Amino acid sequence: MPQSEPRPLISVIIPVFNVGDHVADCLRSLQAQTLDDFEALVIDDGSTDDSAAIAQSVIGTDPRFQLIKQKNRGLSGARNTGLDLAQGAFIAFLDSDDRLAPDYLSRLWQALETTGADWVSCGIRFCFPNDQIVDHSAIHGSAGLHSSGQMQRYPQLSWEDAIHHFPSAWNKLYRRNLIEGLRFPEGTWFEDHEFYYQSLTRTDHLLHIEAPLYLQTRAREGQITGQDSDRVFEQFAVLDRIKHLMKTTKRPGADLAFEKIASRLLFERSTALRNRERRARYASACAAYLEKHHLTYTPDWDPHISRAWGVEIDGTLPLSVIIPWGGKDTSLLQQSLQSLAQQGAPGREILILCNSDVALAEAQAIAEQHHPEARALRHSETELGPACNAGLKAAQGLYVSFLVAGDMLTEMALHDWVDGLHLSQADFAVSVFRQGLDGEDYHSSFYQDETVSLDNLATATFAFSPEAAIALDGQISPKLYRRAFLTETGLQFGTGALPGWTMALQAALLAKKSTYFQHSGCDINQSSAAQAQYHEASGFRPFLRSLDQLTQKLPPHLAEKLPKGWQRRLFARALRLRIAQLPPPFRAFKLALLSASATWAALRRGLTREQTPLDPGEGRRIATLLSVEARLRRNS
Repeated sequence: MPQSEPRPLISVIIPVFNVGDHVADCLRSLQAQTLDDFEALVIDDGSTDDSAAIAQSVIGTDPRFQLIKQKNRGLSGARNTGLDLAQGAFIAFLDSDDRLAPDYLSRLWQALETTGADWVSCGIRFCFPNDQIVDHSAIHGSAGLHSSGQMQRYPQLSWEDAIHHFPSAWNKLYRRNLIEGLRFPEGTWFEDHEFYYQSLTRTDHLLHIEAPLYLQTRAREGQITGQDSDRVFEQFAVLDRIKHLMKTTKRPGADLAFEKIASRLLFERSTALRNRERRARYASACAAYLEKHHLTYTPDWDPHISRAWGVEIDGTLPLSVIIPWGGKDTSLLQQSLQSLAQQGAPGREILILCNSDVALAEAQAIAEQHHPEARALRHSETELGPACNAGLKAAQGLYVSFLVAGDMLTEMALHDWVDGLHLSQADFAVSVFRQGLDGEDYHSSFYQDETVSLDNLATATFAFSPEAAIALDGQISPKLYRRAFLTETGLQFGTGALPGWTMALQAALLAKKSTYFQHSGCDINQSSAAQAQYHEASGFRPFLRSLDQLTQKLPPHLAEKLPKGWQRRLFARALRLRIAQLPPPFRAFKLALLSASATWAALRRGLTREQTPLDPGEGRRIATLLSVEARLRRNS
């Protein structure tokens, strides 16, 4: 820059490499800043796509932007080029697949100008491909501090203070003199960490704005943090350098802080690994690293660090996910697998149970192409419940989840379920679920009345009361089991149209400790294709078969614990479910036939003699149908 030209207030460094789908939005977000006194150093790091051309078209004649092209040196090399060229009194980094809120530069600069602080960070908005957003404070263990807009000064007097903040170079604004002479290590991944900790040695504080001003793109193909690569092993050298820096700097708390940050970083790197062989090698290498440095895996300081990774480091597979699939609709299987692919933790095997050679071949092809942690297995069962049982027999995980093809897990559901069950040493976990793949129709997993307090269930581990057990919904997917509990008790899924009901009721009655998750962990696919995977929704007979089997298989010592009239309550619940499934046309006629057959079935089973309680809100039609004999006796 010629000496006669005034220096910009802020230098923003934007490394670019093969981000043609994102770089335009990134640069436009910078052009839209309410503070316009900045220079943008756009470093094209040898892109092989059209990223540079797109960047140039967005830049146009904007004098604040410079496009600098160089041979590929990696993210660190591109940032270092920017640092060499930067003229501003303040420095910011913006990754070229991310964006900034319009007031990002203004608010961060004003914070430094007002307080005289050396640097400032802000909250983050994670932006996923499905338009889902998740806000985070960028402070480990305090994720919710992202919406007040307030400014907080965090002392950095010990290394334990330092490890709680995201070590990212982005989401921060630095005074030039704080980072003068610092550079990113080239030729390695995970370069932000050393730059962050080196910066910390030069200051005693970090300012933070509680607002999600940095918009980070997540789950982008090609992102370093999401690559399943042997370069994950570079983390160990980075940790060695962090340890050396901590030990050679006069700041207390190095040993405990390093143990904690090593636990976090070793876990974080594992979340991208889905290749079973590489993941096993990495887990073994982590165990060796912890032993060599006399460290204990320490996840308790942040709920986002998986306890299950400690199980995996010790050589045990945390989880088996079993997906029965009859081969009727490939999209249903792909939906479930995609939701599993978005679960960073825990480590798992996915067993796809196929009852035909055609389904087996399709599932194997899908797994080999996109889901390396999945295996397709052949079985001979034709119903959903027995297929789940076949999967349980093949499972090897410490915990086991059953996912009906088409159902989808929410982000971090498996992390929360497995860590919750492992921490509490419980046998059985139940979650709120959503009825459908969109909308706001959530189900608590209980047909709740005054005998069941969901708030109490969510507070601590519990043993199911008989009232809570009979109120439990029988959906298969929003539950998790300790596998040894199932094998020790011999519990299995039932047959017919309601295979999950037998398992749910007996698990509730037999589990010594259970846990309940009050946030939704699963979306239940209610499409006709999903509902008809293993049986056609016609008649009431498949429902009756499930109910009769449940009654017959329930041991007398468990049945006698249940409230009086429990069979009647389950019959009414099944009938309501079948009525909801009646398709047009001639629905009224079908309802009349169903009511007649249900009345006869209830009479034969002695379920109409007494007016025992039904589920809260049960309709008048069903209540009347199941009270025929009781009403006749009362009126005679």
